[in-house]
Amino acid sequence: MAKLHNYYVLCPLIDQKSFLGVSQDKDSANVIVSLGRNVVNKYRLSDQKQVGGWTSKDHITSPVIYDKEQDSYVGVFNNNSIKTWKEDSDNLDKIKKQKFPVNISRLVTREPQPPLVVFTNGNCASLPFALDSRKSFDSKSVVKETETIVDIACYNLNNAPHVCYILKNNKESYEIVTCPLREELGDLEKPKLNRVKVLREDVYIVGHLITTAEKLGVYILWSDSRLTVYDFEKKNWRTIGSVPWICTYSSVSIAWMGKNHLILFGSNIEQDGAVIVAYNIVLGVGSCKYPMKMYTEDAKLYCFDSRIVLEASNHIGMLPYVLETKRNLSSLLGSHEIMTDEFTEVANWDTPTTPLYKGCEEIRDLINLGLTERNICAQVIPPLLEKNDYKHVLNVLKDFKDVPESILVLLLSYALKLVNPNDIDITNNEEFLKICYVDSTYNISQGEKLEFLNYLLQIPVSDATIIPYLRNGLTLDNALFLMSYMSYLLVDSDKKITSDNESKMLDWCTLLMDAFYQQYLMTTDERVTFVLETMKRIVENLIDQLMLVDSLLPKLHQIISGKELNTDSDELLSYTIELMEI
Repeated sequence: MAKLHNYYVLCPLIDQKSFLGVSQDKDSANVIVSLGRNVVNKYRLSDQKQVGGWTSKDHITSPVIYDKEQDSYVGVFNNNSIKTWKEDSDNLDKIKKQKFPVNISRLVTREPQPPLVVFTNGNCASLPFALDSRKSFDSKSVVKETETIVDIACYNLNNAPHVCYILKNNKESYEIVTCPLREELGDLEKPKLNRVKVLREDVYIVGHLITTAEKLGVYILWSDSRLTVYDFEKKNWRTIGSVPWICTYSSVSIAWMGKNHLILFGSNIEQDGAVIVAYNIVLGVGSCKYPMKMYTEDAKLYCFDSRIVLEASNHIGMLPYVLETKRNLSSLLGSHEIMTDEFTEVANWDTPTTPLYKGCEEIRDLINLGLTERNICAQVIPPLLEKNDYKHVLNVLKDFKDVPESILVLLLSYALKLVNPNDIDITNNEEFLKICYVDSTYNISQGEKLEFLNYLLQIPVSDATIIPYLRNGLTLDNALFLMSYMSYLLVDSDKKITSDNESKMLDWCTLLMDAFYQQYLMTTDERVTFVLETMKRIVENLIDQLMLVDSLLPKLHQIISGKELNTDSDELLSYTIELMEI
C-alpha cells in the first residue's frame, strides 16, 4: 500500500498563471522547473536546493525538457521556436532559435527515442526530423479549430511507437485520439488514426490521465467519483471503482505513482480544504490520504523519484511516498464502494462455453464449479503434497494469486523437510552452509528445493491471520532454521536480493518472533540465543550502514555541487589549543 510522508516546499512560485510545468532532468534526483515565461531552474529533490538555472528575454511557452540523445536541454520559445543548449550555457539569448511556420504545443520525452515535437494542429515529429524539415512541415490540421489538446503522451504498443491526445472542444466534450508513429521520423500514420468519444449521461469529466508505464490507457474521473479506463490494446472501457475522500464537483489532478497506484489532488469532501489521495487501481480502493490547507484548481501534478511534486497557490510542493503493494490489505477496509459497470460488452458468439484456462485438470474442474481461488487452493494443494512431487506443486502454486495462510504454513513445513531432512545443528556454520550454499552444477535437486522455499517466502500474507497457523503448523526447530536461512540470504548469499525481497525477509523474521516469543523467553536452548543474537547483529549492522550513509550525504552534496571539501582536521575540532613562546 502507499504511505505518504511529510510535505516540503521545493521552491517558491513566481506566478501561478505563467507556471509551465516540471520535467525529469538527466539525473533522476533532479527536476527541471519551468517557473514562468522567463525562468527555468533545476532543483535537487533530496534537499530542495537549486543546482542550476537559466533566464531568457524570449518567452518560454512549454516546459523545458532534457534530451538524453543530445545531452542537451530543449525549450519552446514564443510558441513557434525551439532552442537547444548545454548545461553550462549561461545566456539563452545568445542561443540560435529555429522557427517553425506553425505553433508548437509542447515537447514530449521518449526513451530511448528522441523527444517528440507536438504542434497545436495535432501533427508531430521527432525533434531531429522536425528541425531538419521545419520550413516544409505539413500544416494540414489533425485537430479541429474548436478543439484543444489538453494532454499528450507517447507509448509503445506491440513494439510500435504510438501517440495519444486528449482533446477538449468548446462544448466541454472530450475525445481520445490515438495514432501509430513512423519509427524514425516520429510523424503520424494518419490512415491509422483513431478517435474515441468520452461520454456518459448526466455526468461530466473532472480529471484525466494518460498512463504509459505499467498500465497503458486513459484514466477518466467523473463527477460522480467513478474512475474508468480506456484500454489502448483492447480498445474498450472498464470501470475501476469509486474514488473516496475527494470532492468531484471541481477539477481533480491525477498522476501515476507506480505499482498500480494513482495519486489524485483535489478539494476534500467538506470543500473547506484540499486532499491528496493514493488510489490502487487493481483493488479499486483508496490506499491513504494527506490533508492540505489550500485547493488549487487544475494544479499540475507529477511523480519523480518516489516523490509527489505539486503546484500550490504560491509554491511548488513535494511529498515523498513509499509503495508497499503486498502488505497491510486490512488497512483498506471501508475505503471503497462497490460499483457496477454499466458499459455494454459486445459478446463474441464464437467463444467456447468452457473457460479458456491453461492449468492442471484439478483446477479446471473446480473453476467450472464457480469456487473461489482460496477454496480451490485449499482443496488442490494438500493432495498434491501427499504425492511428494514438489516440482508439480510449485507449477500449480504459480497459478494462484491468493494462497490461504493455512495452506502456506503447510507448504512451509513441507519445504523445510525437503531442504533440511536431517535436522542439522544450525549453530554448526559449516554444516548449515552446506545446505544453503548449493552449486547447481553438482547438486541440482537441492537448488530446486531451495528455490521452492524461496518462492513460498515471497507469497503475500496477512500478518494477523498467519500467526496462529505458524504456532500450530511449525515447530520451534522449524522457526529457528527459517530465521537462520533468512539471515543467510540477507548477509552471506550470492543471490541478488531486491529491496522488496529484503523487506519481505525482515517481515518474516518479525512474524516468527511474534509467533514463538513465549518459547523464546522460556527455553534455555542455546540455539535460540545463537539465532536471536545473529539476527540482532544483522539488524544493528543494517542500522549502522544507514547511519554511515546519512553521515556521508552532506559530503556527497558538497562534491556534487562543486564545493571544496574541508580536509583540515584542526578545523573540524570544536576548539584548539596553541602554545606560544613569549
